[in-house]
Amino acid sequence: MWKSMLECHHDQCEAIREARILGSIGSRKKSSDSHLQATKQLEHELINWTFQFSGWISAQKGYVRALNNWLLKCLLYEPEETPDGIVPFSPGRIGAPQIFVICNQWSQALDRISEKEVVDSMHLFTMSVLQIWEQDKLEMHRQVMKNKDLERKVRNMDRDDQKLQKQIQALERKVVLVSGEGKGLSVSENIIYQSDKSSSLQASLQCIFEAMERFTDETVRAYEELLQRSKEESAARNHERVS
Repeated sequence: MWKSMLECHHDQCEAIREARILGSIGSRKKSSDSHLQATKQLEHELINWTFQFSGWISAQKGYVRALNNWLLKCLLYEPEETPDGIVPFSPGRIGAPQIFVICNQWSQALDRISEKEVVDSMHLFTMSVLQIWEQDKLEMHRQVMKNKDLERKVRNMDRDDQKLQKQIQALERKVVLVSGEGKGLSVSENIIYQSDKSSSLQASLQCIFEAMERFTDETVRAYEELLQRSKEESAARNHERVS
């Protein structure tokens, strides 16, 4: 699965690097209904994407951690103290069956892999799209001053904006949890942060797939190492039986 995902994210990186149209989307002045709806829908999808990805990775880590902790409850283990301190726990050192060793290594391997860079890059791209939404909203407010028929449309957009702000705030809390930082940027601070013209939709989207590719590559290597250690563990135990 992870190898297939690595190939997919690599292709996505190449595709977005070669794209020539995304960089100018944010600079075009469009305030049509279809443009506003598309921007709002994209914002919703990005927020959902971030939550789904973060939840998926957390569920995998949580499953392996729970499985390992359950197995460890089956072992009689007393910490060994030496002049240098307590010896790190190792199921293999106390002669536990191979499943105990593999699950412990599995849990440790996943704990070392962080999804922070991916979540942060998703968050950054979401803020880029939110900036476009904010600009469109300001433009619509300016137009309503000239055309009262647009007043109802602006009220609807303001209601949509309130919903988006609540979703963004929930996303901010998620980013803080994943990043392990005490405080994230507020929505308004993020919009100011994203106002730099050097930051484009294409660059932000490229950062997501590059981070995803690095995360997936690291995960692939972790599982390959786990498989190799499992084979070595099996060979060592078979050798002991023969001896």
